Amino acid sequence: MKFKKIISALLLSITLVGGGLFHAQSVEAALSKKQAIAIIAKDEQNPTSLQMEQTTTTKYRKKTTTTTAQSVFNSQKGLFHIISTTKTGKKTETTEQWVDLDSKRLYSKQKGQWQYDTLPDFLITELNKLKNSKVLKKYNKGIYQEMGKNAKITNNNETYTVKGKVSGKKLLRSTLGMLGQANTKSLLKSFKFSNCKFVYTIKDQKVVSTYVSLKASFAKTMHVRVKQSKSNFGDFNDLQLPDEVKNAPANPLK
Repeated sequence: MKFKKIISALLLSITLVGGGLFHAQSVEAALSKKQAIAIIAKDEQNPTSLQMEQTTTTKYRKKTTTTTAQSVFNSQKGLFHIISTTKTGKKTETTEQWVDLDSKRLYSKQKGQWQYDTLPDFLITELNKLKNSKVLKKYNKGIYQEMGKNAKITNNNETYTVKGKVSGKKLLRSTLGMLGQANTKSLLKSFKFSNCKFVYTIKDQKVVSTYVSLKASFAKTMHVRVKQSKSNFGDFNDLQLPDEVKNAPANPLK
């Protein structure tokens, strides 16, 4: 269970730092680095919706598993739509899922038919962090201060690119604190995080795309690498759970 929670923390870290959960702050003329970071980390932030692509590669001993997921996320409604392809060796599997935090259900398509399982409590708690702007505000304050220390900004015809990195250890410590994990010292000893690299693109004083990457290892036996990009912010505010999914029966094997 501890391992599942820490992997969830890793993915949640990437989701939070990846941006796209924030509205832009109005500024004038050319952006300075400070102004660009202010746009990314505006104090009065409101969750919204976005499109996300993520590739997660896990290496355990001699076995490598790569999962590529394309998803749509609406934080206000707590809805996720995910289509993922997992490849292990010569075996490839594609799955389609919906997550509905209001009903606490994970819907999966099995042999052309939808069915649902109840989400575990710890995962519901973690995902709900994405809907709580007060929690996000506290979390992001330190993270974006860290980002501003070494970020570099370039301007190409008023399209700004902000690049930099965040200490993996600080990122993990902040995320575990947000998730209420008290024994961070032992977890930090078991897990090694690389620096989290980030790229933000800002146009018309709004974040239009993000890219983040992070590597982690567990007890020197398992290695995880995550690459994630986000775009189309605010385009999925009307996302709804389809009726065929909403009316699906429970998983008969549970």
